Amino acid sequence: MKRLLPALLFLILTAPLCFCLDNFQFSIAPRMSFTFGELNEILYASDDTIVSQLDWEEKALFDIGLSSNVVLNNFILGAAFDYSIPAGTSYMYDSDWEDGKKYSLTEHPIKKSINLSSEISAAYKIHVNQKISVLPQLKFDYFYNDFEADKGSGWRNGRDIKVYGIDYKRHSFFIFTGLALNIDFNQLFSLSTDFALAPWGYQYSFDHHHGVKHPFSTEGIQYSLFTKYKADINADFHITSLFTLQSFTNLIFGFPDKGSISSDYSSTSMEEDKTHKSGSAINAIRTGIAVIFSL
Repeated sequence: MKRLLPALLFLILTAPLCFCLDNFQFSIAPRMSFTFGELNEILYASDDTIVSQLDWEEKALFDIGLSSNVVLNNFILGAAFDYSIPAGTSYMYDSDWEDGKKYSLTEHPIKKSINLSSEISAAYKIHVNQKISVLPQLKFDYFYNDFEADKGSGWRNGRDIKVYGIDYKRHSFFIFTGLALNIDFNQLFSLSTDFALAPWGYQYSFDHHHGVKHPFSTEGIQYSLFTKYKADINADFHITSLFTLQSFTNLIFGFPDKGSISSDYSSTSMEEDKTHKSGSAINAIRTGIAVIFSL
């Protein structure tokens, strides 16, 4: 996030210096949206069977963001940032398995949720004809999630139980590459869609399990190869040459990633757990509107 803000400021402050260039365009777009999704925190046994899974809901989040693009000839550079706050009631569900049988499930209301997302992108526009163009793209995405789940209740081995809360933080970095298709139907309306996959990703997570007798924490690190995907669709209504109203929908999804896990459950400091693996997954959809000002 700290690296994205200078990128946004750079695009905004240097844009006036480029107006003398031919085929130059600068745009800035405040936007708002709603996100519905879920983050999964998974614990695997050494044989890759799931022994524990925490599902963190995002239902729903209200997003406020800003994006900016610089276009020079056919090259496009972009940066975007979004901050999200809860707009509804979300829960965390903690499930445990033993010998393939589920023996525990608790439900925790999420009392705190902070979610940040940012993106830096580059693309090159290839004109197929006067109305259709394709754009190879490269995107660098960062996500930050910070949850606090309150005390919960549920069942374990057929008995009703009450348990303490859990905190969870995750940092996610992904490199996406893909292709976009843009269609200009007329001077007033255009439609674009794109699909991208992440050939590489890195995720770091930290959680803390509260408790009076035995609180403990865990850390997980996962590297991903071609397990995350993004799909976008945008509809642009060109009110004037300087003002565009955009409706957009973004989707991120994929398969769980596995990696190492460390814990202080059996010691006073973090030690790697050789008998288990950490896991993480994310699935979310965002839909909203943006007001694009072009200069």
